[in-house]
Amino acid sequence: MTNLRKYIAFLIFPLLFANCNQTLTVTEATSENIPVDATVPLSADLEPIIKPYRDSMKAKMDEVLNYTHVDLEVGVPEGLLGNFVADLTYQTAKRKASKTPDFALLNNGGLRTSIPKGPITRGKIFELMPFENEIVIVEISGDKMKELIEFVRKKSLEAPSRKAGVPVSNFRMMMAGGKVNNVLINNKEFNPQRSYRVVTSDYLSNGGDHMDFFLNPISVEKTGIKLRDAIIDYLIDLKKRNLEINLALDGRIYNAE
Repeated sequence: MTNLRKYIAFLIFPLLFANCNQTLTVTEATSENIPVDATVPLSADLEPIIKPYRDSMKAKMDEVLNYTHVDLEVGVPEGLLGNFVADLTYQTAKRKASKTPDFALLNNGGLRTSIPKGPITRGKIFELMPFENEIVIVEISGDKMKELIEFVRKKSLEAPSRKAGVPVSNFRMMMAGGKVNNVLINNKEFNPQRSYRVVTSDYLSNGGDHMDFFLNPISVEKTGIKLRDAIIDYLIDLKKRNLEINLALDGRIYNAE
């Protein structure tokens, strides 16, 4: 009987190992996209688990950070929204930088919505800046600056749209008939013989939105600050000082016909 068991085991074990070594091939696969939003009902078991997190997130997004007395929108050759974000970006980088930057330059295409007159919520800033872009300071040569100025000139003369115009801070350009007459950076005339430190986003510093003049820079300094966080912190800081948003265009990009 013992020998019979050994013989049966001798026959079965190779078959087991042979089955383990078989290669399976997928011959057909199907998939389906199921959108998950507020309209998707939760089961009775999941609702008590999800609800506290959902309510907490809603309360955070509904938090009023500040108040604006005017509609903040992008514009060409300049707009209140672009001016506002460019100014706070420059001030944020200036406090963080190892060496004072010269000016700031962003893009209207990165500002994904306007901010209407009234309360400004945290959720509205996430709509405005849904990306994880960080603030950086890029040092470029005088020749690259000439390309930057030409880029600003062309974008400032485009037909009004969400992507037309270039938000700038500590930078002024005066044009006549579409031609550049003068450029002031930190209230000083542009000097093509020197380099300039430009505050921008990491996306643009990598040539995003056709800003090729940022490629192959002299140096790049990272601040570690997300642009969205800078906007939120700035609004909160103003609120602590009992200051609200009430802006007007200042002619930083001007074209005399």
